Amino acid sequence: MTVEGSLINTVGFLLGKLGQQANGQFADRLAPLGLRPRHCAVLEFLSGGPRAQLELAKAVGVTASVVVDMLDELEKLGAVRRVRDTADRRGGGGGGGPRPPARGRAPRRESGGGDAQRR
Repeated sequence: MTVEGSLINTVGFLLGKLGQQANGQFADRLAPLGLRPRHCAVLEFLSGGPRAQLELAKAVGVTASVVVDMLDELEKLGAVRRVRDTADRRGGGGGGGPRPPARGRAPRRESGGGDAQRR
């Protein structure tokens, strides 16, 4: 197979390479803030208000245990805070759950985006 006929010249391959490069540059911009690209979907979803952890997992497309890990990381950075839902004795549903902190607007602004954590 010649280079002209190989997979490296297909649109799918080139788009994949472009995605890898864009993700790497995005990660580099987030790193000084202690954030990773995987945190951004959670922060964006939370910008609409508090959500249950299971709801976040479904929305982001990961398991609940992955969301717990991401929220632990974001909580350490001060980007989210967990609030217990007093109506749900399990502590994970209803109006409780993670939410942006009152001062939590800086990470997205500093990373070059808009004001992600609207209240």
